[in-house]
Amino acid sequence: MRIKLITSYKPGCWSTYAKKGIESMAEQFPDDIDIFVYLEEQKPDCNFERINWIDLHQAEPNLVKFKERHRHDPVANGKLEEISGGVRRLPELQTLGGADKNNESFLWDAVRFSNKVFCIVNACRNSDEYDYVIWLDADTFTFRPVPENFFQKLCPPDTMLTYLGREDPQHPDGGKFPECGFVCYNLKHADIKSFIDTWENLYNSDTVFKILEWHDSYVFWHLVKQFKIDKKITVNDIGYGINVQGHHVFVNSVLGKYIDHMKGDRKHTGSSSKEDLRHPAKSWNLEYWKKVPRRKP
Repeated sequence: MRIKLITSYKPGCWSTYAKKGIESMAEQFPDDIDIFVYLEEQKPDCNFERINWIDLHQAEPNLVKFKERHRHDPVANGKLEEISGGVRRLPELQTLGGADKNNESFLWDAVRFSNKVFCIVNACRNSDEYDYVIWLDADTFTFRPVPENFFQKLCPPDTMLTYLGREDPQHPDGGKFPECGFVCYNLKHADIKSFIDTWENLYNSDTVFKILEWHDSYVFWHLVKQFKIDKKITVNDIGYGINVQGHHVFVNSVLGKYIDHMKGDRKHTGSSSKEDLRHPAKSWNLEYWKKVPRRKP
């Protein structure tokens, strides 16, 4: 099994969190996994020869076109100010949306999160020699060596996607979108090309704005649900689907035995907190998790 690991980071954030995260991947991941970093800025000073660097804007002109069309539209960038000819949040938000439905929020920052989508599109289309593409957020930290067969066991060959689900069958709209800090794409699956083509077309045609939320995780979830119905695909949910506990599903999943994810404000503290851990993660007895701090009041 050949695996391509990909990631990217927000311009200006190399020294803030991305250096720590990406260099830990290079240090701790098995040597037979190829690492690719998509750049929106100049290549940073990094001495790991195993890391491959790709200019995202040069590689994906359709991304550039999408961002050019919408970069001056506040609503497409998560803001509230509406401009003539600009996009609009869906009226259905008033009944279906959460607490942020009338606020500025990343949930509707289509421009920012389009970068991640096109990284995945590019990687999946340019990996004929690979079996899997794995996306891992750059605001992670791999704190100990990942076993050579870890991802082979984690990503079944008969499923198209492996991801950290947060779905709740008891909830009217299915719960919450996945935690997409980790997603594995099975390139040998019969429907993966159609999935990737459909995902890109949402941006090329601007129909992404007809979805309830516009960030990558919600759009991904929208497509997964669509493909489950239309294509009868099977997925491997390593989060709530196997009863992983806690809001911070990443660190409480099997991934948390090797990787921390400093999502949100955790970037400022440099780790997740003891309060993030639930059972059975609390009983792993790993030195890294023993040393993480408690959340400040």
